[in-house]
Amino acid sequence: MTTSKPGTLIIALGNRVEAGTPLGPLEGTPLSGFSPSSGTGRLHAVADCSRLAKAPAVHPVRFALTSDSLARLCSNGRCRWEVPGDGHWPPFLDALDALSRLRIDEEEVEPTLEEAEIAEAVHVLSLGEYPQEEENGDAWRRYEEAWRCRDEWLARWQDAQDRLATAAASLNACPWLRQWAAAHVDVRAAAAEKLRLTATRFYVPKALADAAAVDGLPAPALPSDGGFGIFGDQASSVTSAVWRAWCASATTDARPLSAAALSAEEVLYEALGRRRNGVDEAKQSLQRLTDTWAAAARLAAADQTAGRPWCLIGVRVPPRPLARRDGSAYQALTSWQLAVIAVYQVTADWHRAVVALWVPQGIGHQLLTAAPSLRTVDLLGDTEDWAAPASTLLAAWEPDRHDARVR
Repeated sequence: MTTSKPGTLIIALGNRVEAGTPLGPLEGTPLSGFSPSSGTGRLHAVADCSRLAKAPAVHPVRFALTSDSLARLCSNGRCRWEVPGDGHWPPFLDALDALSRLRIDEEEVEPTLEEAEIAEAVHVLSLGEYPQEEENGDAWRRYEEAWRCRDEWLARWQDAQDRLATAAASLNACPWLRQWAAAHVDVRAAAAEKLRLTATRFYVPKALADAAAVDGLPAPALPSDGGFGIFGDQASSVTSAVWRAWCASATTDARPLSAAALSAEEVLYEALGRRRNGVDEAKQSLQRLTDTWAAAARLAAADQTAGRPWCLIGVRVPPRPLARRDGSAYQALTSWQLAVIAVYQVTADWHRAVVALWVPQGIGHQLLTAAPSLRTVDLLGDTEDWAAPASTLLAAWEPDRHDARVR
């Protein structure tokens, strides 16, 4: 898709828009092109199209875009048609691009990981995020393979979910395409569900509940053991810095809280700089701090949820963010949010990219107070039909409509 002049787009319609695609409000768009003298052949955007080379004569034609004329458009990439650059055309083309990414390639059908590999990775990671014996080379190799397996599988599931959410957002702008696109969405959704079910094996639900409680913990005081004495009058600021790093990792990561200690250690090492005396004491003090914080989070998680009713939370999964100029992409969801969507999902409507999650109280509270980029709702809050199945409650939710229950 290119721009020829202000307000217009130049598009290889015969290549980009397949025959049978519903045109909706775009039907009737006036086009000018060329056709063979018979008047019954393909319609071409340029007179010198290579596919007109054998035509005895070529005549200019004016016509309206309809389902019939769409089927006659030349699929040569050089046949580019001028259409309005505003209105429905840009979202229509975006929707077709998003739908094209829903198609499942043959490479995706072939499993890249065997069940034995997945089972071994799940078993290894269930023993802890890192080997207990730091000097054991074989153990490290097993963990490295487990990490690779986990990362590869979770990336595949996230990609499938991103494609569905992006397609749903595009179809929201082009509702006349929904029925035509339904089969593509259903096939990709079924494939994504298989990926999700396997992805849940890599997560520890208790760790997700522990992470949800971190935001409610009070800021810590200086270590009472004097281990941060090496920093002098900067001890308080260093404590705050390692605390922020630990919290940021704990609340966004899907791994057990022990993994968040690494983020705090990185901040501590940076603060230590070239200091030598008292370094071991500072490291030991940090270890005690992160252990204490993790224990407090686990206790808070139990207080939030144990013996209390669970929540039914609706979540609209955001579409794949646009890439930055350097090629990297913003992450619409944290690893923790992705994990919660995978583990606690009870029903989903991928035509609208909304899911229902049956979650513990603490996780429900965290979802409802999440960043504005994540649209959530208590599906059981103030509903008259509270006895309805989750799928019915989810179908009744309109994420874009103002609702006091929506965060």
